[in-house]
Amino acid sequence: MELTSTLPYWLVKNGLTSVYPSIEVDQTADFVVVGAGVTGAMIAQRLSEGGFSVVVVDKRDVCTGSTSASTALLQYEIDVSLVKLGQLIGKRNAQMAYALSNQSIDRLGELINRLAIECDFQKKSSIYLASDRKSAKMIADEARARRMMKLDVVYHDQAELKENFNLVGVAALSTSQAASCDPYLLSHGLLANAVANGARVFDRTAVAKYQCDDASVMLTTDRGPRIFARKAIIASGYESQIMLKERIVNLDNTYAVVSQPIKDFGSWKPDWMMWEAKEPYLYLRVTGDNRLIAGGEDEAFHSPLRRQAKVSAKAKIIESKIRTLLPSIQWETEFVWSGTFGSTKDGLAYIGPSQEYPNCLFALGFGGNGTTFSSIATDIIWDMAHDLTSEAASLFRFSR
Repeated sequence: MELTSTLPYWLVKNGLTSVYPSIEVDQTADFVVVGAGVTGAMIAQRLSEGGFSVVVVDKRDVCTGSTSASTALLQYEIDVSLVKLGQLIGKRNAQMAYALSNQSIDRLGELINRLAIECDFQKKSSIYLASDRKSAKMIADEARARRMMKLDVVYHDQAELKENFNLVGVAALSTSQAASCDPYLLSHGLLANAVANGARVFDRTAVAKYQCDDASVMLTTDRGPRIFARKAIIASGYESQIMLKERIVNLDNTYAVVSQPIKDFGSWKPDWMMWEAKEPYLYLRVTGDNRLIAGGEDEAFHSPLRRQAKVSAKAKIIESKIRTLLPSIQWETEFVWSGTFGSTKDGLAYIGPSQEYPNCLFALGFGGNGTTFSSIATDIIWDMAHDLTSEAASLFRFSR
């Protein structure tokens, strides 16, 4: 499956940061990680740093799947609101999911700083904008639920929204517990550290066959060589649904634009990010090189060709929405692209074992929180690698 249209911004900006070989001979390791996007890279880094032998394979050049198309708004908010999530899985479980997501922002920052990865990681303030009274009522209820958990959140009425952010709307929530980064450089930095720890990374190497039992796994690649491991970790993102009989994700298309560098943002501050409390929603932030990056206009996935055919029209809609929202900023679009992402019934990732694949652990960070779910998945996989269980793992289990 083609997960992105050609040339997402991060690929153009950064080029081929690192080059890895394709597999040529059989490999043996404690763990084989399938997928070298941000999730696979983060897990490989943790396991290799912890002393395990690790092999990583990706059927593409590393980091050129969904990771390259991510706009990397790192937020503790899950696609499903805290209030609604509580109705779906119970209040206590919903609070646990939001607490884990909240913690993941700080944990990501600590990891990036510790490994000295240059990926433009910046703390941000996030604005959740309601443009009608129904949405305003929803986010007021959401603010109360988050305050009960002592999460960082402030409710702004219409006047405060205009005064504090110069935005037109009915109400908004804001939080300083958010961040952004260059997801492509982050993933490459994690892989580089994993390699320094002894991990072996192979790209343009697809897994053609899984042979799994309770003791070990053998993966046969499309190039012939096999990989023997104690466990396999599947971090192949949205394409993993092809492997599974259990229906865990609905695929959607999303679209994004990036401006040329902007000299003057007026009243809009580069350390703000914004997303809307409606469907289809608009979201935006500013990159480290002062470009406006924005996206949305999501729709059900049909085919890569149909998605690509809509890029220009969707980009114009996004541009129009931005100009209406931020009329004082002068800017031009320089890059546009589309990508495929997935959403789950409860907005949560799928992490852990599936009965369909013995001795395999899945780490599938679906939705708009892929990078923060990657951090959560890494902690859970680390515990499972040591035969430990955690209460958090039950939130993301299969067949839930």
